[in-house]
Amino acid sequence: MAKSKKDKASKKALSYGNLYTQEAVTQFLVNFGKQPDTDEVLRKAGISRHRLRVLLDDDEIAQATETRVDALLATPFRIEPSDTKEAEMLNLVLKEWFHEIATGAISALFFGYSVQEAVYELKPEGYIGIQWIGEKPMQWFEPKNDGRLIYRQDGINTEREVDQIFKFFLTRRKATFEQPYGKALLATLYWLFFFKQNGFKFWAKFLERFGTPILLGKCKDTETEDMSKALLAAHAQSVLSIDAEDDVQVLGTSGASGTAGSAFESFNNQLVRQIQKVVLGQTLTSGTDGKGSYSLGQVHENVRMDKLKSDIRLVAPTIQAVVNALCALNGWGEYKVMLGEKPKPLNKEQAERDAHLKNAGANLTPQYFQREYGLQDGDIAEVQQLPANTQFSALPKRAFSFKAQTNKLSAAQLEVEELTDGQGDLQLLTNEQIKQLAAESETPEALAFNLMQLIPGATQSQFTAHLDQALYAADVLGYAMAKDGQ
Repeated sequence: MAKSKKDKASKKALSYGNLYTQEAVTQFLVNFGKQPDTDEVLRKAGISRHRLRVLLDDDEIAQATETRVDALLATPFRIEPSDTKEAEMLNLVLKEWFHEIATGAISALFFGYSVQEAVYELKPEGYIGIQWIGEKPMQWFEPKNDGRLIYRQDGINTEREVDQIFKFFLTRRKATFEQPYGKALLATLYWLFFFKQNGFKFWAKFLERFGTPILLGKCKDTETEDMSKALLAAHAQSVLSIDAEDDVQVLGTSGASGTAGSAFESFNNQLVRQIQKVVLGQTLTSGTDGKGSYSLGQVHENVRMDKLKSDIRLVAPTIQAVVNALCALNGWGEYKVMLGEKPKPLNKEQAERDAHLKNAGANLTPQYFQREYGLQDGDIAEVQQLPANTQFSALPKRAFSFKAQTNKLSAAQLEVEELTDGQGDLQLLTNEQIKQLAAESETPEALAFNLMQLIPGATQSQFTAHLDQALYAADVLGYAMAKDGQ
């Protein structure tokens, strides 16, 4: 059999190795020199990426970033499987160094990437553990878009690729082929930080000039120079001696300072809100003009949890890489690091009891299931209320298909029978016939039987329509009232 052209083309591509290498690359930047940082914010600001650390000195930015870091450090972790001696040793190592590893990895959120170095030692218990692990200055390293990590020593114009399995651990945030350094959150905050700092400088200069009352002296016999010296002395001593015919007035700036103060307050509050939105995702009073609510608080809590989950996904591979290195050095099996609360185990006896209660007719609320079984909001679907049925279906429709049962028709034939039955002219019962049926019938079953005696030649569709009409009329009138002649 002749092979297709597609198979030949694929094998030809494989023979040249095109499917195993990248072709759309700039070899000069890959092999020689340091690739420039293409972040537009940093380029316009004219600063290096590691210089963004000055933003963490701002009170609002520091508070917002520490909120995310603290939430991550408070997250519990566990080793799975956890019932082995090796798992206990790994758990001891992580308990000792989790703070340093997580803090170093989360720095990639703020700067785009971070690098940690590990130093190992032989423990008295007989296994290889960690002597020290911590974050190294990011400007010493350069992540390449092919996954390599380059280290440049101080004062030496050489570079070398470092090991990322045992020695160095790289964490990157939203790294791309074009930007292997990752996306720095602090770069997004740079201009907010810039305007916030310069706004305070302007406000300080304004208060220095207009915050203190101005003394105005009017000279008659006194020389102007002497009056100026006297006014300057009055600022320091609060005492002024002038001639009887001279005059000194105090020029207040309350109106101007009040207008400028409200403008600066609005300006500063807007910057603070923008900073909180960038770092925390949302502020508690966003869109409510300062009036919070319980529902808005729930939204804020959900956004905070989403940010925490995102941070966990960022640092989890780095923590797992450290565990993999320890397992490889000690010859242990495969272990996984799980971050977050451990799922609540199912109480079989309680679940069986709740199932019996529900079958007995007890309606258990979604709040009960969330509290007792550790479920989250949205895990329990709300039951959709079905619209009220306008037709009475107390009796099965198939119960009166005597013809179909006698002739042993199939399901497809029954469907055809129903469609053809409905094509005929339908004449409803008269009021006297309905009254008679209601008066002679005690139950819906008896009413159906009497109706069958009244119209023996009706088709199934006609009988169903008459039955619905009779049941509806009987329900409105009431069986007891019809029986009494009312």
